Amino acid sequence: MLWGNRPDGTPVHGLSPMRRLMPLLMPARNSAVVYHHQQLDLTRTLPWLAARTERSGVRTTLFHLVQYGIVRTLVERPELHRFVSGGRIYQRTHLELAYAVKKRMDDKAPLTAVKLRLLPSDSFGDFIAKADAVVTSGRGQALLPAEKEMKLATLLPLWVLRLVLAVQRQFDAWNLLPAVATAQDPLYSSAFLANLGSIGLQAPFHHLFDWGTVPIFIVVGRIQKAPWVGEAGELEVRETCDLRFSYDERVADGLYCARSLEILRRIVERPDDAIGDG
Repeated sequence: MLWGNRPDGTPVHGLSPMRRLMPLLMPARNSAVVYHHQQLDLTRTLPWLAARTERSGVRTTLFHLVQYGIVRTLVERPELHRFVSGGRIYQRTHLELAYAVKKRMDDKAPLTAVKLRLLPSDSFGDFIAKADAVVTSGRGQALLPAEKEMKLATLLPLWVLRLVLAVQRQFDAWNLLPAVATAQDPLYSSAFLANLGSIGLQAPFHHLFDWGTVPIFIVVGRIQKAPWVGEAGELEVRETCDLRFSYDERVADGLYCARSLEILRRIVERPDDAIGDG
C-alpha cells in the first residue's frame, strides 16, 4: 500500500506542518544530519563493569552498556524511534541495533555488519546474551544472509546493479518492499553503532547512510583520562569516554534528542543505580 503501514513501521499522524515538510525539503538523510558530542564520566562505571564480570562470569564491557543505554533510550523516548522513507515519517515497528564486526583483528580481515533484534522488556543480562551471540555469528566463517546477498549482487554487471538498486529504492519509498527484502539488512535498523574504542581510537563523527532507514549513528571512542570539573567546581582527572552521534533531525527536534540522550548518560555513568546488579 503506497501510503499505509510498512513491515517495519507505521505512519506518524498529527505532526506539525514544519515536521511534516522537513522530509520533503531535505529528501536525503545526510542533508538533514546533526552532529552531537557527549563525554561520559566512567568513575562509577568501570568498577561496576569489573564487578559484574567477576560476579556473573560473563565479560561485560563498556560497549555492552552503551548499546543497552541506547535501547532503553529508544524505548523510553519513542519519538526518537522513528525513521523517514518516501517523504513520510514512520514509527518503527521493531527494536533493532546494527554494528560493524571484524572477522578477525587484523588489517586484511573483512568487515561485516550484524543486526540484533531485541524486546523492550529485555534485561541487561538478556541483552548481553543476544548481542554476544550475534557478534559470534558475525565472526564465523559462514556467510551471513546479508553477506550472501551482497556477494550475489556484485556478480551483476554494474549497469544492472544500478538498475536493481534504483528499483528497490523506489519500491521502498512506495512501501512495496516485502519484509524479506529488508529483514536481514543492517541499514534497516533503529541505530547503528561502531566501537572504535576497541581498537584504541578516538571517536570521529560518522556519516549517515542514504540507503535503508537508520536515523542515528553512534561512535564509541576509547577510554581515556581527561580533565573534569567536579560538582564543587574543582578540576579533577577522571576516566572518560567520548560518544559522537550523527542524527537525522527530520525524525524529532534537537531538544527532544538531547534530553533523550541524558537517559543514555544516566545508564552509563550510574549503572549501579540504573541497572543494579544487572
